[in-house]
Amino acid sequence: MNWPDRIDNYCAVTGFPRSLFVDGTGRVVGTWIMGADYRVSSGYYGGYPAGYLKRVRALFPEKRSTLHLFSGCVDLAAFPGDTVDINPDRSPTYVDCAQTLTNVPLDKYDLVLADPPYSVEDCEHYGTTMVKRNLVMRALQRLPAGAHIVWLDQVLPMFRKDHFMVEATIGMWKSTNHRFRGITVFRRL
Repeated sequence: MNWPDRIDNYCAVTGFPRSLFVDGTGRVVGTWIMGADYRVSSGYYGGYPAGYLKRVRALFPEKRSTLHLFSGCVDLAAFPGDTVDINPDRSPTYVDCAQTLTNVPLDKYDLVLADPPYSVEDCEHYGTTMVKRNLVMRALQRLPAGAHIVWLDQVLPMFRKDHFMVEATIGMWKSTNHRFRGITVFRRL
């Protein structure tokens, strides 16, 4: 599926106005204004904002095998898939460290949604330590060619350009007094 088709599907499924565009280099750029809906459907601190999973799912309707990395508690009704978390109390599909992913058969996934802790303060809420994003991206090199990673963060992780290509960058505003976040969509080469 090409990006103009993804954007058309996004608008049709979500009903939101066209806010994503293919720029002159072929990369998708845009901004999502999430609105003043403070609910987190999972009820989990740091969980995805209301409507986020619906938006991402609308961009990737053809993907059949999704992995939620740093999952915590994900609303799997909104976006089905397997989960990875280092904390077994969250009942993930795989209890594993995101920096190695040794227990995860990455070759079976065509889409990964990643939302790592952004700060030491966030890690305290989750009962974990900061993750080395470059190590996570190195572990994700085991994904099959053509797989996509949707990385939600305040930081662009270091990655190897011979393994990943950035296809989209989307700024995301949740509402007042919330952090601005960036969504980077990588494709595994």
